[in-house]
Formats: sequence, C-alpha cells, structure tokens
Amino acid sequence: MRKVSEVTNIVVELGPRLLMVGKEALGTSDNISIEVAEATEEELEKLKSAYEIRLVKMLGESGAGE
Repeated sequence: MRKVSEVTNIVVELGPRLLMVGKEALGTSDNISIEVAEATEEELEKLKSAYEIRLVKMLGESGAGE
C-alpha cells in the first residue's frame, strides 16, 4: 500500500483569475492566494492547474448572512 503524503497549512498562489458569481463576471484579480489547511501533494497540483475553482460557503460557518 502506498502512503499518501499530506501537506498542512500551506499558502497556494493561484495567479491571475477572473472573479465570477454564478455566470456573472464581476472583475479580475492579479493574484489569488489561498491557505489550504490539509491536502495531498496530488490535490495541490490539481488545485494549482485547475481552469476553474469554485468557492462554496459551508452552512453554519461564521460570516453566513453577511
């Protein structure tokens, strides 16, 4: 069985991105960085190379309804 290497608390620089809500383009960003709490090396590579990344607010998280 192959052991999966996990990375914790790493900042991932995603580079320039188009900012959208649903199908509406709201603007652009020169660079987006996100802090990833836990992921495998393979998951980080998928994240860095993804054409589209969706951010979904989880129910019950602080800031809901703001």
